[in-house]
Amino acid sequence: MTSISPTIPTNSSPIGRSAADLVALKQQIDQLSSQLSSGRVGETFAELGPSRSDSLSARAVLSALDGYDAGIASAQPRVQLISASIAQISKSVVTFRNALANNPPGAGAGEALARDALESTIAALNPQIGGRYVFGGREDRRPPLASAAVLLDGDNSDPSKPLAGLKALVADQIRADKVDGIGRLALSRPSSTSLQLREETDPGARANFGFTLAGAAVVSSSFAAVSYSAGTIEGAVPQFVQAPLPNDRFRVVVNLPSGAQKTYDLSGADLADISSPANATSSLLTLLGTGKIASVQSATPPGLQATFANSGAAGALTIDVGRQPAAGDQLSIKLALRDGSTTTVTLQAQSRVDPDSTSDFAIGATLAETAQNVSVALGRALARAADTVLAASSTARAAQDFFAGQSAPGLAARRIDFSAATPAYAQVASTSTVAWYRGEASTTAPREAEVVRTSSTSAIAVGARANEDSLRAALVGFASIAASGSGATTAAAAERSKSLASRTLALLPTREAVDGIANDFGLAQAALSEAQSENKVIRTIHRTLLDRIETVPAETIVTELVSLQNRLQASYQVTAMISKLSLVNYLR
Repeated sequence: MTSISPTIPTNSSPIGRSAADLVALKQQIDQLSSQLSSGRVGETFAELGPSRSDSLSARAVLSALDGYDAGIASAQPRVQLISASIAQISKSVVTFRNALANNPPGAGAGEALARDALESTIAALNPQIGGRYVFGGREDRRPPLASAAVLLDGDNSDPSKPLAGLKALVADQIRADKVDGIGRLALSRPSSTSLQLREETDPGARANFGFTLAGAAVVSSSFAAVSYSAGTIEGAVPQFVQAPLPNDRFRVVVNLPSGAQKTYDLSGADLADISSPANATSSLLTLLGTGKIASVQSATPPGLQATFANSGAAGALTIDVGRQPAAGDQLSIKLALRDGSTTTVTLQAQSRVDPDSTSDFAIGATLAETAQNVSVALGRALARAADTVLAASSTARAAQDFFAGQSAPGLAARRIDFSAATPAYAQVASTSTVAWYRGEASTTAPREAEVVRTSSTSAIAVGARANEDSLRAALVGFASIAASGSGATTAAAAERSKSLASRTLALLPTREAVDGIANDFGLAQAALSEAQSENKVIRTIHRTLLDRIETVPAETIVTELVSLQNRLQASYQVTAMISKLSLVNYLR
């Protein structure tokens, strides 16, 4: 008996192929249904096929743009805050400058006005945003400036280590400059008819403090003979105790031919050869050129020292009264100050004189009496000059020294040592003075302290430091008058205030200098806005590309889905017909 073996459908049979097609169609329908509900081509990059690399690239660009835009968004309020602060400081400088130039206030009023300007400027330099102080550079977790009270009066919060403020430095500078009350000059009587004025004999004190003679006296008639021998400002000889390392900092102050002083804040890296102390010293002298060293200061190491050879002669001026002057005859003596300025003391002969006069001398009954009267009047005039012009110069110099102080070892504010017979600037950097600036101490450009990356190829520098030259100059100008005295209203105080006002005008920055900082941040603000706009355009381009790769229109999906459903339905019908095939049906 013959039997027919059962046949199992395979993929090679019509039914097998039909089943496989049905599964494939079902999978396509499922995929399209998923795309229709999510709007995306797929849930994994693998489902994107060849477009996956383009998708990854676009997403990387968009992610980078998110970072750039976040940086820009964070920087914009910072830049706006700094710009507002600079505008406030510029306004204070202009207002204060106009007050000094057009209607100089009296001693007390000037100090109050300067104190207000100082406090306003400190407040403008101490703002914070997001817990970061914007004028501290990279050191932005604490206010970069101490309060006006601390800057002026010192810090006694730690009784074991009190710190001196600007007023203490002013008092020390005046004390060193005014010794004996006539500006370190010695007035004597070589004979009954003559008087002599001599400079400080100590070369170190003469190089740094008080008056020096700027030339021979001028007599309006021949009532007196004048002899003059010019003094020599000697330069100190430097020596390093140890060879400085590249990062070792030290300060050198030199006397210029003009009579002014110039400060050099240096490091070992500034010297050509630091292989030994002797070579470093030689390199320092080469760097300074013809400048005569007045003082040095450093930490230990490198222990920079300077000594005077005592070879320079002190200037002397002798006035010998040879005949009686006529009323109105004058004697003028020109004096030089260590800030490069000069002042002239003038005495006029009168028949009768106020005993306290600082501008007249009485014609005596004899030549000896006249010479005595000239000597007494000259002493009063020199004391008045020391109490006014010289004290104003001392105040301004102390303010400059105070705000030249830095936190770097060796560069603290200069202090005066009174332990010896004559005062001298301490050669070891002080640790007992208020550090006015507590932000980042760096020689790099201030703007580089904060850099905002705005694209893969560009960045904008928006850093700021309160010790920038023009900002520091504003503080020096305000503080010099704020620390100038007790607000006395005497004639001498008024004259000193007027002299200090003229010096402060030279110390204050110009409006253009302060506005230069504002311009930097104005340009930075414009650059940030431009970068933000450019990033928006780039974002739109890549977002469009990504949408084209990763999303499909609903209309397209619906069309394909209907087409597939029709095909699937037809396939089901064909499959059903094929499934009904049998020998019996075939024989029918």
